[in-house]
Amino acid sequence: MIEVRTGVAVIGGGPVGLSAANLLGHLGISCALYEKNATTSFHPRGHVVNTRTMEILRMLGVADAVDAVSLPLERHAGIAFVTSLTGDEIGVIETRSNPEWARIERSQSPVFKRSCPQDRLEPVLREHAETCDGVSVRFGHTVTAVHQDGTGVTLDWTDSSGRTGRTRAKYLIAADGPRSSTRDAVGIEMEGRSIGQQIGIYFHADLWALVEDRPYLLWWIYNARTSGVLISLDGRSRWTYNFGYREDESRDDFTAERCLKILRAVIGDEDIPIEIQNIMPWRMQSRIADRFSQGRVFIAGDAAHPLPPTGGQGFNTGVADVHNLIWKLGLVLNKTAPEALLDSYNIERRPVAKFNVEQSARNALAMVERGLSGILANDSLLLANLEGPEGAENRGKLAEGIPEQRAHFDYPGQTFGFHYESSLITPDGTPVPAFSVTAYEPSARPGHRAPHMEIEGQVGRSLIDLFDYRGFTLLTGPDGNAWTAAGQLAAQDLGLPISCYAIGTDVAVNADEWCRLYGVSKDGAVLVRPDGHVAWRSAGAGTPDELRAAAACAIGRSAAEKPAEKGQLEGAG
Repeated sequence: MIEVRTGVAVIGGGPVGLSAANLLGHLGISCALYEKNATTSFHPRGHVVNTRTMEILRMLGVADAVDAVSLPLERHAGIAFVTSLTGDEIGVIETRSNPEWARIERSQSPVFKRSCPQDRLEPVLREHAETCDGVSVRFGHTVTAVHQDGTGVTLDWTDSSGRTGRTRAKYLIAADGPRSSTRDAVGIEMEGRSIGQQIGIYFHADLWALVEDRPYLLWWIYNARTSGVLISLDGRSRWTYNFGYREDESRDDFTAERCLKILRAVIGDEDIPIEIQNIMPWRMQSRIADRFSQGRVFIAGDAAHPLPPTGGQGFNTGVADVHNLIWKLGLVLNKTAPEALLDSYNIERRPVAKFNVEQSARNALAMVERGLSGILANDSLLLANLEGPEGAENRGKLAEGIPEQRAHFDYPGQTFGFHYESSLITPDGTPVPAFSVTAYEPSARPGHRAPHMEIEGQVGRSLIDLFDYRGFTLLTGPDGNAWTAAGQLAAQDLGLPISCYAIGTDVAVNADEWCRLYGVSKDGAVLVRPDGHVAWRSAGAGTPDELRAAAACAIGRSAAEKPAEKGQLEGAG
């Protein structure tokens, strides 16, 4: 039997597990990832990489590589509702093709939301993880048992050649999907429901002649023969089509021959060559775990919250999970923070994930109510009378409900406006800002993501690029020199990395605009966590003890508590 020892084990080689491996490698924590499949995904599966996830990938140094394999931005201009690609248009929701929406998007982040299907995203993440010191990525390895005790977790596994092995880790992150065997093994329960059953067809067809002047990411199809959503993967030749089927039907009923006929109805042209690459049955779920950890085992992604694809929140929510967790693991492993810090993972992430699950379900049901579902129940009588001149009235009825669906497709408030509430956050007495899924109002209130500002004279460089995942960041106003000294003292006293930047001196941004955006005066300060969320804010001058107490609080320690004796980072490669 092969014996392996590592800092953190990861089960699951999808976007969430691979992101976890990259984050661990970024912190220098040894990691062994186990994935039962021999390769990364062949089927494109999920494709939305939201702006916050792109910010995380930018921090890891892989955003450019993801951009390179994503749908070109100019082919990501909106969402169309049609009877078929050659049929009648019912309506359009503009996104990037609308100048005002495009301006708003540019003001919120240095990066853009991308459409990058998993069969392109996962190889990028895997390749980068394999370059990280101390990270071992093992595809074709099936974990057969998980046991934990007071000092670690033991995994038994078998590889594709039949060899067996055992891995001992300090902690385990399970990102092994909606049917997570790890979740079941540690006794974490799920709540929620299954919404429906679907088929996803991945196919190749050159449809440029039909879409060249209509650069839409999604095409919702409604006709008497099929209804569902067509997803443009490369803007021309690679596509997936997802649709629902009845409970009295079986996935086995959808043969290649039947699926080809369905695709002909989607396109509306019998002569265009179609090559079906894969047919994948799946089930839409709206579920969440009753807790995200048990002992030294943490669940993330679909293992913790399988949610409907309506809104593209799936693996983005999972990447945010591990982004929240892993900096905390790093501080615990190097003995800067107590193990109790890890309790905040469930406290902070579960409410956010619960909202995303519920909002995704609301998106799906909102479309059903307007007859626009596509991948759920549909009014077959309505669908039978949509095409041609005689269907104009019914198309008009469907069109009335399209503007109401923007929250499904454009959701900057949901992406950036969520906040954490836990004992790690020091409140400043200000009220929670109004929340909207479709509109984002930047706020540096404690618990919120610290807002983006472009650094002057450095094209594409953002204030958020200063936030180091290896430690905390203190931003001070131009008259906040006393806070800089206090930050340096707190860092030394707590054994905690704190990088200090004076706005207008160390960082070339407009000081008045920064003060307005961050809600402080020129002698104020903001302490930002490794994950980019504000831990503490002082509107003006204060005492060094205030900052030290907030920094101690942010890592789960009392103000009087001293750091433990440090040796080598536990789990370091």
